[in-house]
Amino acid sequence: MNTWTIMIYELRRLFRSRSLLINMFLLPIVLIFLLGTSLSGVVGVKAASKINPVRVAVVNLSGEGKGPTAMIAAFLKSPEVQNVIAPQEAGSREAAEKGLRTGKYGYAVIVPTGFDSEVQSGGQARLELILGKSHNDNLVAATVFDNFLSRINYKQATAATLGPQALQAAATVPGDRETVKMGDLSNGGRTYSASQFYAASMLVMFLLYSGITVTTSLFSEKDNHTLFRINSMPVKGSELFIGKMLGVGIVSIIQCLAIVLLTGWLFGVYWGNRPGLLMLFCLLMIIASMTLSIVVCMFSKTAASASSIISVITVCMTFLSGGMAPLPDSWVNTIGAFTINHWVLQSMIRMMLHSSLPQLLPNLWIIAIICLVLFGAAIVSYRKVGYHG
Repeated sequence: MNTWTIMIYELRRLFRSRSLLINMFLLPIVLIFLLGTSLSGVVGVKAASKINPVRVAVVNLSGEGKGPTAMIAAFLKSPEVQNVIAPQEAGSREAAEKGLRTGKYGYAVIVPTGFDSEVQSGGQARLELILGKSHNDNLVAATVFDNFLSRINYKQATAATLGPQALQAAATVPGDRETVKMGDLSNGGRTYSASQFYAASMLVMFLLYSGITVTTSLFSEKDNHTLFRINSMPVKGSELFIGKMLGVGIVSIIQCLAIVLLTGWLFGVYWGNRPGLLMLFCLLMIIASMTLSIVVCMFSKTAASASSIISVITVCMTFLSGGMAPLPDSWVNTIGAFTINHWVLQSMIRMMLHSSLPQLLPNLWIIAIICLVLFGAAIVSYRKVGYHG
């Protein structure tokens, strides 16, 4: 009963503090808005690039009639190729090279003499490819025509092995697959924005900052000289201590829910498809923050020194985990892995990208182990030092 009474009193005291309401509820929302807006082009996974059709000069030297050969014409008319290649007939090699220099064409293909007849007789398919000025255009066009030649030569090799009856099938180029497709290999096609990244980063940072609230709560009774009077009452020291921690913990949970709901409502931040797991990570982060702050408070003489230590730890962990500014992956995954923020922040980002549960479980186990270690350290420090005036 004493524990719940102290918890309710602590909640009333905390919610009467205007500075607490501003620092815990208003400030993170403002920071997420400012950082997400100003760094929208710097932070976040960019969406897959859109392929613009490449203007390709086609020069026919085969002498098999005007325009591209039958095989090249059939290939260029396929829907998959038309999405990325815009063929333009050039009269000669010189005209194609001049067009490449002036930017009229982005790529050039020289069809050698007797291309169709050479392929149909079982010979190797060859084209002369001339690069243009744009690296992206060269990459797209080279992928298309290399794929074209590879298919034909593969079928030619198959025909040579199986016999002449396979040559006719080898000479046709089916368009049953996309020739070039831009995509994301790691995130299943999903991306996250700067607002999402900084929403997760600031949520983790302010949950870690809740340790300062623990410091204020514990030292307020000492500074106001009320701890002596409370200890003279029929109240155990453990009941007082647990009641205060429960009060701060509930406020931190409300802060977490407010940040998640308000950022989703105001800024459209998508937190992923696992809300239960998200809340579990936040709860573990709150436990880690509170137990870490308890250890610091037990061995600090003043509230100012304890708050300073917690602030330095919070800022350093947030920076090393890459939560303030983009850092190299090698840095974040090595030095940043020694911070609490790293494991929770990476998990939140992965949930936003719909990562599978096996990818999230290692982070969950690690943060759970960290909480157990800090919880044990808090119990040992409390028993050794105690909470008294």
